[in-house]
Amino acid sequence: MPAKAVIWDLDGTLLDTESLVCEASKTVLAAHGAELTPACVAAGLGKRPLEAWQAVVNLLGLEGVSAQQLYDESEPLLTARWGEVRMLPGAGRLLAHLRAAGVPMAVATSTPRASFAAKISGPAGALLQDAFQAVVCGDEVESGKPAPDVFLAAARALGVAPGDCLVVEDAPTGVQAAAAAGMRVVAVPSLPKSEYPTPDPDATSGCCQVLPSLLDFRPEAHGLPPFTDAVAGAIPLDPVWRIAGTVVRGFGRGSKELGIPTANLDRACLHGQLAQAVTGIYGGWAAFGPSPAVYPMVMSVGFNPFYGNEEKTCEPWLLHEFEDDFYGEELRLVVCLYIRPEADFTSLEALVARIHQDAAVTREALQHPALAAHRGDPSLQPGSHRAPCTAPDATARTEAATARTDDAATRADDATNGNL
Repeated sequence: MPAKAVIWDLDGTLLDTESLVCEASKTVLAAHGAELTPACVAAGLGKRPLEAWQAVVNLLGLEGVSAQQLYDESEPLLTARWGEVRMLPGAGRLLAHLRAAGVPMAVATSTPRASFAAKISGPAGALLQDAFQAVVCGDEVESGKPAPDVFLAAARALGVAPGDCLVVEDAPTGVQAAAAAGMRVVAVPSLPKSEYPTPDPDATSGCCQVLPSLLDFRPEAHGLPPFTDAVAGAIPLDPVWRIAGTVVRGFGRGSKELGIPTANLDRACLHGQLAQAVTGIYGGWAAFGPSPAVYPMVMSVGFNPFYGNEEKTCEPWLLHEFEDDFYGEELRLVVCLYIRPEADFTSLEALVARIHQDAAVTREALQHPALAAHRGDPSLQPGSHRAPCTAPDATARTEAATARTDDAATRADDATNGNL
């Protein structure tokens, strides 16, 4: 069913505000001898702030402290930092594309109006300030999500029937609210997939698609104008990522089991650089050690099951034959392509075939003049990373690895989730 308008959630969908909210919530709860648990995060996600705090109070059984008090204590912490929020991966590209195509758009957020203004006051909010024909905030409707009020108000403001609106949401409560409004919903989950309804692409309302990130959004699937910026099927990144780290010995899977010699980067070097990266397969340029030589590379960004899915890794495969290993050398990367999301494979052979396909896509895409130009990026040269490296402007959205009993499938899943 072609969409005539797109209605966006804000927090966790367009802007990475939820990481700041979690930090502030942890600080406030710690002062009361309590801990922000994953269940608390899930209970509050998508709700209006006071309602979210009430859910936390109820869940933790807090006594002697009210939701209003916790809200009042958290707001100054958040207000001081709203200008730091970043756009989520793929959001800027998709907004700019739909705006240029003349697609009517609105925001339907649980955020109060005053907080909305603060959240879009920083650098990430520049595009948001002019992208929408309407903005409806949580304190402007009678009932918050999962009630449909905010989405229905946004549709009225656009002058579009609810059934002709496509909603983009990250929270289960938001998905419920949009479904109750009679709208189709694309979910970009902030929680495990099990928290969301099974998508039905043919549904006239409710969840029609679940995506790892907005980098995987295909407008034509919803009757909207398609992107025209893909190169060899890959998506150019803007801005590019600049990453540097020390090459260390890994698990040996790449060379021994896959026949693909990946480089393992020291996790300590990458802690800040990958904290906001979306998991998936990427391409770009690489250099290492004192040499100025630059090579094409394809890499995975993901979670290594060895560390219980808590440590994100990146493992580049430099598309060149080297005579010797380069353990201990500095590896410098310019990541300029998003190729695909992570995927599960039923056999080692299928995984290897897909990795070689990713390499072929990378080689072809890097011949494009705009992407080939990144080969001359100064950050690839020796000695260029004296200062902290530029972190990617994105937020991680991941799924826990599924335990497998078959050895080959386990190796394939390990390689997919953070190991090429």
